Amino acid sequence: MTTGRIPPFRLTATPHGPGALRFRLPLLLRLLARGGPRPLVLLAEAAPDASLSFEDAAGRTLDHWPQVAERPFAVRLPRGTAALVLRHAGEQGAPAARLGWYPLSRFALRWQALCHKVAAPREALRRLRTQLKRAVWTSPAADLFNRPDYRRYHARHVGDFDGNVPPAAAPPVIFASAAGDLPPARLKAVAAALAAQTDRHFSWILAVPPARRASEGAVLAGLGAVLVDAPGEPAAGLAAAIAASGDGLLVPLDLAGEPTRDAVAMIRAAFAGKPDCALAYTDEGFRDEAGRPAGAAFKPAFNRHLQIGGNYMGHLVALPAPDARALGLRPELGGAALHDLLLRRIEAVAPSRILHLPRIAYEGPARDADGFVPAEAALARDALAARLGLPVETAPIEPAGARLQLRTGFAVPEPAPLVSIVVPTRDRAELLSTTLKSLIALTAYRAFEIVIVDNGSREPETFALFDEIAALWPATKIVSDGGDFNFARICNAGIDAASGAMILLLNNDMEIIEAGWLGEMVSLAALPGTGIVGAKLLYPSGDVQHAGFIVGMREGAGSHWFVGADARAGGYRGRLAMRQNLSAVTGACLLVTRACLAAAGPLDAERFAEDCNDIDLCLRARGAGFEVVFTPFARLIHYESASRRDNPEAPISEKRRAEWARFAELWAPARHVDPYYSPNLRRDNLYALPARDPAGPRAPRTDRTGAGGSG
Repeated sequence: MTTGRIPPFRLTATPHGPGALRFRLPLLLRLLARGGPRPLVLLAEAAPDASLSFEDAAGRTLDHWPQVAERPFAVRLPRGTAALVLRHAGEQGAPAARLGWYPLSRFALRWQALCHKVAAPREALRRLRTQLKRAVWTSPAADLFNRPDYRRYHARHVGDFDGNVPPAAAPPVIFASAAGDLPPARLKAVAAALAAQTDRHFSWILAVPPARRASEGAVLAGLGAVLVDAPGEPAAGLAAAIAASGDGLLVPLDLAGEPTRDAVAMIRAAFAGKPDCALAYTDEGFRDEAGRPAGAAFKPAFNRHLQIGGNYMGHLVALPAPDARALGLRPELGGAALHDLLLRRIEAVAPSRILHLPRIAYEGPARDADGFVPAEAALARDALAARLGLPVETAPIEPAGARLQLRTGFAVPEPAPLVSIVVPTRDRAELLSTTLKSLIALTAYRAFEIVIVDNGSREPETFALFDEIAALWPATKIVSDGGDFNFARICNAGIDAASGAMILLLNNDMEIIEAGWLGEMVSLAALPGTGIVGAKLLYPSGDVQHAGFIVGMREGAGSHWFVGADARAGGYRGRLAMRQNLSAVTGACLLVTRACLAAAGPLDAERFAEDCNDIDLCLRARGAGFEVVFTPFARLIHYESASRRDNPEAPISEKRRAEWARFAELWAPARHVDPYYSPNLRRDNLYALPARDPAGPRAPRTDRTGAGGSG
């Protein structure tokens, strides 16, 4: 009998040139691929740098996957795929590379286990299905897997807004578009969507090249738009349309898609409910090549860092037309011009005046992630760098994706602020040694002191390590805390003994793996209004342990989302790979400013001795007006957490349940949707799957609505 692991269905290989093997897909997969893109879970045994390409029956390359994995990983199987080509398949003399695939069907996996006489097949099947679902849910193929649920959601909850307001309650909407060289059929489709609006208080300004007006005048006149002359370049046309707008709510309308039937109604209702609203944006849906619902971008409430780096607001945005004209659209920025305008807008207004409408108001072609296509990214990068006077670079959001993000090189203040690194510990010298020695050896940011808080250590090896660390890094303090284990109290003792302008709470079971991690965190914490910064933590296997905390997810205070995802995975809309504002981050590696601590207070050692204390601190910081920021550009290994991951069914102590109850009484996470999550995503799952029905209210919200906010 084999071990309790179910092998994949192996694909047959044939040589395909130097260092490459071609694997022909079985008939079933070829037939499925004819019907459109499909999620496919693969398992490779190949060199670490091996890559994969997808070919049709004629040998034409359809797509490329930059790096395979020796564990199940999910890909989007392009339409018409007939074979997979594995390149750099191994060094000469190494075992031949192999490639296999896993079906998602429980029956097929059970049959495979039976055929291979797998030991403990039920447990093996449970473990494998968990792996396979996680592989799909954390990959670019997730939208394909989730499509049936999304279509059920779409049938019930898109176009269902019925809160129309009277004409005098809010200004009319002014759609502004550039016709460019789009075909008449596309313009007519947009005109039809506008004609179907349930709220008729709107107009449409369409910028058209003069030559096109002369040749297609009759068609253009029948669209119901106000036509203005403009150059053919889309950004110049949009600028002309904005300049021609009067008083009202300006909505730049990308003609690649159409507004939903209730778009005008929901925008006007939002401004009627909040007359001082300076900017509003909505969720958006995607359609496949046949025009069927294919997925959605369910967005967070206002997220400053995510907009700077990833342009997540996308379609549809609305702002008072006079303000848009005063800002001015810069046509020379091409496809990045609207991103530039929105950044200048959010820099000038309070977050409380920015509304997110968690309803789909626009549907267009699919995008796997937010961010920019390369040409737009270069323009957006240069514009942002010129305005901030800081270096800005572009970077892929995820290895297989075509979209890019902007990463601003925020400066560390001069002189560099002292960071007090507070490390609670009790014995376990082998863990603490890895943490502190890697900290000292690898950290490029050197303005730090180490504050070790010893909670009753007894082993001689621990005290010998204290002496060794003090010799290696003289700016080391040892603080004794002899009480029972109370994580919050122990951390507070370290904070009280700290001298730094910033405090880093750091678990004793970490390993530093990148030199720039602390400088990245300090540069973000030094930005005005920032109170707390969290890092990306990985299991020793390289999988994600922490990439942000979603309040109210699953049970207790909430949960880390995307636990177990590949470290390179972009996650939902690419958010695992981008800086962003969040409601909370883990206290295992948490940087907090003195100003934030003074306003929010220390960790609550009375209510939350062991659990929830870090989340409570983050919510109090947000309540005091500070931002909590997560960065994926500070990565550390978190060792001891791996044991808890391997035993998810371990019983929860009564003490921990009592702390959850106190957290629920204080913050009511079950009654609120985390503002950096969406009511349209499931809260009983870690991987941001679309809900079949909304899991919370879809009323307009600010970044202060819900967790850590006031409403």
